[in-house]
Amino acid sequence: MYCRNSYIVLSVEEECPYILLLKCMFWELNLNSKMKAYIELLRVHNLLGTALGVLSGVVALGIINIIPLIIAILSACMIAAAGYAINDYFDIEIDKINKPNRPLPSGRISPREALLLSYLMFIIGVIIALPIGIITTLFALVNAILMYYYSKTLKKTGLIGNLVVAFSTSATLFYGALAVAEWLGALYILWRIVPLVLMVFVLTLAREIVKGVEDVIGDSKAGVKTLAVTKGVDFALRTSLILTFIAIFLGILSYFTLGMGLIFLTFIIAGGILSIYSILDTMRSDNPIIRAARARRAMKIAMFLGLLGILLDRGLAVPYRTSLFNKN
Repeated sequence: MYCRNSYIVLSVEEECPYILLLKCMFWELNLNSKMKAYIELLRVHNLLGTALGVLSGVVALGIINIIPLIIAILSACMIAAAGYAINDYFDIEIDKINKPNRPLPSGRISPREALLLSYLMFIIGVIIALPIGIITTLFALVNAILMYYYSKTLKKTGLIGNLVVAFSTSATLFYGALAVAEWLGALYILWRIVPLVLMVFVLTLAREIVKGVEDVIGDSKAGVKTLAVTKGVDFALRTSLILTFIAIFLGILSYFTLGMGLIFLTFIIAGGILSIYSILDTMRSDNPIIRAARARRAMKIAMFLGLLGILLDRGLAVPYRTSLFNKN
């Protein structure tokens, strides 16, 4: 150490340990902050639901094979995460007003980073499916394209956007079953899961219509043509009620096509009753727009009950064929 112009200056050898320590601490802090931002952007907590959906589709089919199951879960989670990222990319201007603390409007992640990450994850999610087979890969590609265009334009179209969300949600179950069936060369058994997939599709569509009731004021101002905006709140709620009854019927039908047990049937009927009651309660309410939020949450719980019913029924009541690694 030596003096120059009355200032104390450290030599390089003395300076390095302190500066490196500070730099490492600063770098670690930035890394942790960036990592948290990416976790928030990709909705990592929601990916558990995606994985559960894929698993439920495989378990419902009654054939377990570890390799295609793991591949399908990884592929579906990649595509879902990419969908969350691209959604935030296209919603950045809206989020600057409504959700300023989100990773993009807050500046923690740049729009370019989110866009490139979503493209990369879409591509990886599709490529991962290639070892399973061409049909599973094409199905993954269709879902990736739909999620991209939903975020870009389709979500603003109202009912069409609702249909895309319903398809994407139900496709998670079908994707798991498809992956295992194609891996084993047994695509002919997929017909058994169709009523269950249709049940999820119809119930999700009903839930999205209820969500349209909840958002009717904002959607009307933004020009989003939901059923609640174009036909009115009462018509939208009646439509969702009819769809819920159809979903219950499809759930009961899947009880027979899949050879499920009473646990599954009980959970399906319980979820259906919960959904019907919540919609009727909203229709009777003095302020159905506010009450619709409660109905939407109840229908989400009903969906979870259905998935839980599948896993418990197969796990506790009905032994299913297990083919862990072989294609035979």
